[in-house]
Amino acid sequence: MGFLWTVAEVLVALILIIASFLLTAIVAEAYRRRHNNSHVDAHAIFEDPNSLKQVPCPHINDPAEKYISLVIPAFNEEYRLPGALDETINYLKHRAAKDKSFTGGDR
Repeated sequence: MGFLWTVAEVLVALILIIASFLLTAIVAEAYRRRHNNSHVDAHAIFEDPNSLKQVPCPHINDPAEKYISLVIPAFNEEYRLPGALDETINYLKHRAAKDKSFTGGDR
C-alpha cells in the first residue's frame, strides 16, 4: 500500500510541475503579445484591389485625392426620398458656394 501512495505522490507532483510550466508559458505569451508594439512602427499600407499592389496609406494632412459616394438605403421610402435628396443637394450646393475648397454638390 505504501508503494501506491508513493506512485500517487509522484504523479501528483509531476502533474503540478507540468501545470506550473504550462501556466508560466501562457502568462509569458500573454505578456509578450500585450507588449508587442512592432505594428505601431510599421508603415500603414493597403492593397489596391485593381492592381493587387501594396500602396502606402496617405497621411491625414495630405490633400484629398478620393471622392466619396453617398448611398441612401430607400426601402419603402418613395414619399420621403425626393424631399431628402433635394435637401441634401441644396445643402451641398450651399456648402460648396461658401467654401471654395469643398467640392461636394456639383454633380
